[in-house]
Amino acid sequence: MRDGVSCMIERESELAELAAAFAESAAGGVRVVVLQGVVGTGKTALAEEFGSRTRESGARLLRASGAPTECSLSLGIVRQLLAGEVFDRDRVAMVRGLLDHQLLADAECDGVSRSRVLDGLATAVLELAEQSSVVIAIDDAQYLDAFSQDWLIYLIRRAGLARILIVLGWRDEDIDMSPSNSQLLCAELHQQVYLRRLLLAPLSPSGVAELMTERLLGSGSTELAAEAYQFTGGNLLLLHALLEDSRAATRGDGPPTELHTGPEFERAVQLVLRRCDPVTLRVAGAISVIGEPSRFAYLDRLVGVASDRVAVAMQVLTRTGLVEVGRMRHPIMAGAVLNAFSAADRSELSRRAVDLLKACGADSLTIAEHFVASGRLDDPSAVLNLVEGAQQALKEGHSRRATELLRLAYQVETDGRRRVEILALLLRAEWRDDLRASVGHLPELTEAMLSGRLQGRHATMPIIMLLLQGRVEDACSVLSRLAADVPPDSRPSWEFEMVRMWLADLYPGIFRRVAGESRTNGTPIVPPGAIGYRLLEHFQSSHHQGATAERLVQADEALWQQPLTEVNLLPLILALHTMVYAERLEEAEQRCRELIQTCLDLQAPTWRALFCTIAADIALRRGSLSVAVSRATAALELIPVAEWGVLAAEPLSTLLTAQTLQGKHDEAARTLALRVTDVMFETPFGLSYLLARGRHYVERGLAQVALDDFQAVADLLDQWGMAQTETLPWRMEMAAAHLQLGDHETAARYAREQLRRIGTDGHLRVRGRTMRLLAATRELHLRPPMLCEAVDVLHRSGDKFELASALAALHDAYTQLGDAGRARSVARKTNSIRQACFAEQPARRVGAPDVLEETEADLLALSDAERRVAKAAAKGLTNREIAGKLYLTTSTVEQHLTRTYRKLGVSSRVQLQSRL
Repeated sequence: MRDGVSCMIERESELAELAAAFAESAAGGVRVVVLQGVVGTGKTALAEEFGSRTRESGARLLRASGAPTECSLSLGIVRQLLAGEVFDRDRVAMVRGLLDHQLLADAECDGVSRSRVLDGLATAVLELAEQSSVVIAIDDAQYLDAFSQDWLIYLIRRAGLARILIVLGWRDEDIDMSPSNSQLLCAELHQQVYLRRLLLAPLSPSGVAELMTERLLGSGSTELAAEAYQFTGGNLLLLHALLEDSRAATRGDGPPTELHTGPEFERAVQLVLRRCDPVTLRVAGAISVIGEPSRFAYLDRLVGVASDRVAVAMQVLTRTGLVEVGRMRHPIMAGAVLNAFSAADRSELSRRAVDLLKACGADSLTIAEHFVASGRLDDPSAVLNLVEGAQQALKEGHSRRATELLRLAYQVETDGRRRVEILALLLRAEWRDDLRASVGHLPELTEAMLSGRLQGRHATMPIIMLLLQGRVEDACSVLSRLAADVPPDSRPSWEFEMVRMWLADLYPGIFRRVAGESRTNGTPIVPPGAIGYRLLEHFQSSHHQGATAERLVQADEALWQQPLTEVNLLPLILALHTMVYAERLEEAEQRCRELIQTCLDLQAPTWRALFCTIAADIALRRGSLSVAVSRATAALELIPVAEWGVLAAEPLSTLLTAQTLQGKHDEAARTLALRVTDVMFETPFGLSYLLARGRHYVERGLAQVALDDFQAVADLLDQWGMAQTETLPWRMEMAAAHLQLGDHETAARYAREQLRRIGTDGHLRVRGRTMRLLAATRELHLRPPMLCEAVDVLHRSGDKFELASALAALHDAYTQLGDAGRARSVARKTNSIRQACFAEQPARRVGAPDVLEETEADLLALSDAERRVAKAAAKGLTNREIAGKLYLTTSTVEQHLTRTYRKLGVSSRVQLQSRL
């Protein structure tokens, strides 16, 4: 179907009105029809379609088109109308004579000459109308030159019953029309009864759907049509350009199944803008710069015109389809608008926006964004605004934008002390999503702290980063310098005290004495909002003395009530560990998931990796080995091992243990081969790693080697004054190692000592496994009672793996004792556990039961990009639709989905939807 026919969609009533006016002009004299609308509503196409129909009926068609560059040309429109083979030879010569440039120049100041021209040209058309009907079609009539306007009025007044129909195309968006030109014509026409005004609107949603069905040969879906309407507002110019770009994106591979914006769409936007008057264009630029509709009350001051004029321009932009509900319909439109301005004009617009927004009390981030856009970085207030904007961006979860603003502020700032304070803020911002970059700032920040240029709360995060990266000597030097700067009679700040408390827990062997000295100047003043300090005190008491119900309530309140910030991050992690130690795993996992979601909202993959690590430990303690591997792997993908510092021990310990218990010893060996820093073994995290490594050695039949690791844990705990803590059950691991070596007496001694120390309250997982090991040291007929008790304890602990291990040991004992009935009963329970786990059979490990494990991978394993793509795919979007919505390439979407399918253990979008 021809495009002209397509453009007549929803134009049947206008064509009928034009046909009626044509019939009336043939029977009763001159008629005038004004086709009024903004650019892209199809005025030109409608006039051309109607002109073709009248010409086919035998009418004479005289056509012309106005332009802003020709509105000063004398009789420019009339020259277009009367050109061509409209008249016979004699009449053509007469018309040319009347359009002679010298005669027209005389007519400008000589009434006789002017009358001769007007009358002669009007007579030529009137004589033509005696032969057949005449249709005069003038597009963009608002650009009529003054002489052509006078001639048109002259012709209408003298037409009488002449068979003349005048069709004028009139664009609404050019508001600032010349008073000497078209306004006089408007006044003349609007008082005549023969005038028809047809207001052309953009296509409706159903009209867009109909046009797309025709253009795409019936393949346009309802959803696609709705999306196209949302893009264009029904503007035909924009809609056709959108379809052209979408067709081009298919590279000839059939009709498009998704919409794409490209060069044609951007050119169409530019064309719409070029046809707007200067004020409307400036208003469009202001809308694109300000962005938020809530700030449009400032537009008149930003553009420099009256508010009623701005309101008219807003109406025009809305009718063109560029603006919806006060903002640009699509980012590409805003970009195209700003591209219509010169770089200097864009900068000036942003500069004025900065001044205006500051005066009106706009938020810091908005002001900072406009400072950057204006290029006014030499302004004395630029750095302050950039920093305040970055701080707001951090609070709102826009860490990458905060990083960009802080980097700019750091480059612009010239004051040395202020510069390192900005660098400290940059470290905080980058820590969320670019750990390597933040670590790169430590040398300069360390030097600044040692020289006294960086103090107080600005030094908190750099010190924490030094300790996490294992730079103990630098941290000690900095702490000594900061302590020396505290006046003798003053109290230490709570931030400084909190850091020292953290360090005492992180490096108990090194900082135990320092922690004791930190209170020599008195108890710090702790404001009510210093939850990090209070959480740390709570953790210290619960970590060393056991987690009471009262302390866990405090941890619950901390998790639910406190925002996730740089200062609260580590205390919240410690509070989560408290819940894990108390075996409140289900609650801990729920809180952990909430914090991970917060990390996603804040765009903080580094923090997310830390919580993924805790989630992996929770999965391991519940016996969900595959989930533990998935979560630990996700954490190590978010942060490479080399960047974790001393914290690398946590995900590595979990991953190593889970792989070992799965019987995947080759994978465990590769994990064990990953290089870790030596200073890690000065931290409790390093002790967890030693226990995991020792257990791996035991499972590989290297129990003698494992004993060295377990003994190292015991020795270090004793050196650190933490021998009473039971969070690291090294005696249980000793019992397992000696049991494999055949030393049942020593194994029993370690097992009994482990049970004595943990008592009968809590520690269900450790107690159950230790009882299983102790039972293995006894004579065969004495094993079932203790194994039954171990099964009961492990059932309450929720650790499916250890429960299955105990059941397998009980099954073996009954089998060896010849009690087939009880052996079958235990086997049925074991199978029941396997079915409940929805698990697959792992490789059998040395001396372990044949136990099944979960294959259900965890969503925490997905990266941010993979998660966004997965959610879009689960909604049924095609790869191309996802690519368009997320501004990715189709191949990138395919790669993300491939990794997502592998991580989640699914093979189709249907399974993915069910999984999500």
